[in-house]
Amino acid sequence: MTRVRFVLLTAAALTIVAGPVGAHTTKTDCPRDAACVWDHPTFQGAMVEVPPTGCVDTRIRSAVNTSDRTLEFFMGAGCYGPRAGTLKPGQETPQINAGSATGDCTVGPADPCSDDPAPAPEPSG
Repeated sequence: MTRVRFVLLTAAALTIVAGPVGAHTTKTDCPRDAACVWDHPTFQGAMVEVPPTGCVDTRIRSAVNTSDRTLEFFMGAGCYGPRAGTLKPGQETPQINAGSATGDCTVGPADPCSDDPAPAPEPSG
């Protein structure tokens, strides 16, 4: 019984020291030359890096841009539709309300970062 109590006390102590899994980060955790977003204001909560290409679909409440590209934020998912904001290189925002972000608005036949709907296909004939 003493061994079980020791194991339980040790596990509890390690949990307190190590903190919860997925511990909160701060803006200093964002790597240099990267773009990072957080799911809470003031660079708190879970951090996700915005890749050089593609779209990050996540709840975004703050962001830092130390990359060399402009970040575009969108209200909804998919990096399409109404914009929530823009961060140029070297900028940060402790408060934003967005659902997706991208650092690449130049791929594809249509501008994926456009507020305009995709053009209709041309009739074949």
